[in-house]
Amino acid sequence: MLWDNLSASVENDYIDFKQEWYTNDKLGDVDMIHDILCMSNSLTDSSDRYIIIGIEEDKSTKEKIIHDVSGDNNCRKSADVIQTLRNYMSVIPNIELIREQTDCGFIDIIKIMTVARELPYVLNKECQAQKPDGKKVTVRKEWIYSRNSDRNTPKDECCTKAELEELFARKRGEHLPVLERFSMYLDDIKNWKRPRRYENEEISEDAYYYTKNHKFKIVIHPFTYDKLVKTEKADNYVQLLTDTALCKAYWDYRNKPNHSCYDDYYYWFNVELWADNTLIDVYSLLHIFIKYFLSDSHITEKQVFYIPTIEDLGRIHNLKAKKDIEKSLVWKICKLIFSSELIGDSHFSINDASIILDELNYDYLQNPWNYIKENKDWIYQPVIQRNSD
Repeated sequence: MLWDNLSASVENDYIDFKQEWYTNDKLGDVDMIHDILCMSNSLTDSSDRYIIIGIEEDKSTKEKIIHDVSGDNNCRKSADVIQTLRNYMSVIPNIELIREQTDCGFIDIIKIMTVARELPYVLNKECQAQKPDGKKVTVRKEWIYSRNSDRNTPKDECCTKAELEELFARKRGEHLPVLERFSMYLDDIKNWKRPRRYENEEISEDAYYYTKNHKFKIVIHPFTYDKLVKTEKADNYVQLLTDTALCKAYWDYRNKPNHSCYDDYYYWFNVELWADNTLIDVYSLLHIFIKYFLSDSHITEKQVFYIPTIEDLGRIHNLKAKKDIEKSLVWKICKLIFSSELIGDSHFSINDASIILDELNYDYLQNPWNYIKENKDWIYQPVIQRNSD
């Protein structure tokens, strides 16, 4: 349970305790939105932040008293919290509301998961309410609120200049190690550009640049024919599997009775990650090209994919499933190149490059020798050749 991991903590820059739920009215909206804004823009090193409802903390002894929220008439659901935020914000953090049972009753935890490149979180519409004494309380449009230690920026103030500068530094990823920064920038794939190349033009390097920080680039090594492998020249499925980690169903695709494949091949190439004129790392990718025609309609279709090599898939700790690879830096590089070189009329133009991950053989990746042993009835068969008419 989440509370088991948080119960020993005191209020800090990523944990805030509330004895009871915010009132289910405009004043409650103001207080909840303000608290979530402050926590979202906190300069904590924790990736997740929590507002824990049903906890009273003694400020001197730090002892915690649990107040069961199950009977609180002001309880909200995740959808309610999210909708309230959307009423005032165009970009909101990821929100999850979790109810947990303790020995003394139920508590609710608002889990806040921010995205660094979306910092700082602000309102695009003023949120205001009136207190019983007639005084108005307001969370201002476009004001930046934050949290320092266990203290929120007051509603009638902005965060300090130092906090503001740090927020924008984090928006640029300056708080991250350089490879994590690359990964963050690659999540913003639309802002990577490849300089236009003209036919027969000599270029010093083939590279992608991050337009929001030109010091970060990904350089592609030139294609070399000695690494090209024609699919029909492969001796058997073992070679195709160990080279590409693609499943048998993918390669059987070329042998369907209603179409033929030709000119299909794959080859390896390296990409270099550079930051501030310094070589940071090198990854090896696999370029897969399949060109086929449908024998009935004679329509030619090309498919080009990029996937990590077996060796670079091995860099991913505890590789188990598609979701593990999708989060990896090397796969984000594959998506970048796939996106920039997508053929205009390809039916993949409206899809995500991650579809190719469905074709990876995860059983093989997790235990190659056992997979080969269990599939020896077909895995040593020759690859069937099909020639165009």
